[in-house]
Amino acid sequence: MNRVARRIMAVALGAGAVLSAALGPAAVAQAAPARADGQISSLSFVTAAASPSAYTLSVTGHRQETTYYCVPASSQLMLNSFGITVSQRTLATKMGTTASGGTSGANANKVLNAYVNRKGYKVTTYSAKDPAKLMSMVRYDVGTLHRAAYIGVWMEDLPWNKGKVKGNNIGHGIAVYGYNASKGTITVYDPWKATGGKHTLTAKQLAAVSQSNGGLHYVTRL
Repeated sequence: MNRVARRIMAVALGAGAVLSAALGPAAVAQAAPARADGQISSLSFVTAAASPSAYTLSVTGHRQETTYYCVPASSQLMLNSFGITVSQRTLATKMGTTASGGTSGANANKVLNAYVNRKGYKVTTYSAKDPAKLMSMVRYDVGTLHRAAYIGVWMEDLPWNKGKVKGNNIGHGIAVYGYNASKGTITVYDPWKATGGKHTLTAKQLAAVSQSNGGLHYVTRL
């Protein structure tokens, strides 16, 4: 799938600066079997039963180094949970990230899999629109596998951006690295410099702001 070649300008009202955010994972068709090529797959399995009721990974988040490095920055944290250290610039180069088109989900997964396959894992994109399924996937990745994931969201709809970012369908990638199933909450790291950092929101809130054509870049064993 070709990269989304659309750039959207957002205005950070608090700072009074014009910000640019490229669309995140590219639009892809639904596929029945699980895929590792960046395409959306139907969720055929989730194993959360063995996971604790709450868990947060010990990882270091990094703010994105450019206005369009959200996916490389989130992938950097994701790979850190595998003990892999790689720069945002290296990831952006390998993923074909550009200022005009951002990063496609297919390219991101291809690069992520090049790193994690050798450790016995794979990354596949699943829809995150169902809160219960989203929580189950996060519990499996974070609580069972002890790995972070990243999710494609609409930047302007994130709770911490309300009234601070203007625009419609501003694609963005954030990392997922913690949860509390009893409270129904998920902990994320938003790499955007102005409003990002560690945030906690409900699974329902995260599902609502997730991209229909992006979803959760979900880790499973090979």
